[in-house]
Amino acid sequence: LIFGIGGSSVVLELVGLTMLVLMPVCVTLTLTNVAEAPYQPRQQVSVLAGLKLMAANGPFKRLVLAFMIGSLGLNVTTPLYLFFIADVLQAEDKAIYMLSFFYAASIIAVPFWVAFSKRVGKHRAYLVSFFMLAFAHPCYLLLGPGDFWWMLPMTLTTGFAAGGFSQTLPNSMKADVIDLDTLETGENRAALFFSAWSFAQKATASFGGAIALFGLSFFGFEAGISNGEDELFGLRFLFSTFPSLFFLTGAAIVWNYPITEARHAEIRTELEAKNI
Repeated sequence: LIFGIGGSSVVLELVGLTMLVLMPVCVTLTLTNVAEAPYQPRQQVSVLAGLKLMAANGPFKRLVLAFMIGSLGLNVTTPLYLFFIADVLQAEDKAIYMLSFFYAASIIAVPFWVAFSKRVGKHRAYLVSFFMLAFAHPCYLLLGPGDFWWMLPMTLTTGFAAGGFSQTLPNSMKADVIDLDTLETGENRAALFFSAWSFAQKATASFGGAIALFGLSFFGFEAGISNGEDELFGLRFLFSTFPSLFFLTGAAIVWNYPITEARHAEIRTELEAKNI
């Protein structure tokens, strides 16, 4: 384990160096081992017409809106994590432990969410991940100085939920939306959907961080100094309870999502019948 070697800054430096090595290897393996689908010339839909079709795609609009609003909640917590551990729990030197538990739980949870979505349906599994985050996060409000290890059950729960919520389930549902668009247009325009989704993802990360930091400013919290009870309560509220508002709103949007497993099976059957 390298958690304590030189403190958090050294650990983050090691993570960055590892990425520099692994990223080229992983990208190369992907490019050399994943074959391109054979090109089949079809009648092309113009960019403007394609955007209009995307705007008319109700399931896509609901999915991306739910993803953006729910992700705002998760992105609000990201810049507050270290502040919460350092100023509320007073355990800054142990922060890397909790972050490691969070991301380990997210990775370990992916096979569960894949299997669970096959059993109950993707959008129902997605709803479960929303509710897990929404109801686990307020529990952080109960923590105070010296409660670092009491944070672990909540971190494991939110990390486990994030394993399905962040990428696994919405990306799988996005593929179903692309199938619907392909059926309606006769053209595989996955790139257009992926670019729109990527923009939404990056915009959400930026807005979430901004909301968190402006929120800290609103409550008068300042990093690196001794803050009072009111300022610390503001930090605790922003990190614990405030994100749940976004999670519950996202869940409400994706509730009764129209592309169920049965509907997607029909879409795939029609695509195969048309040889698309």
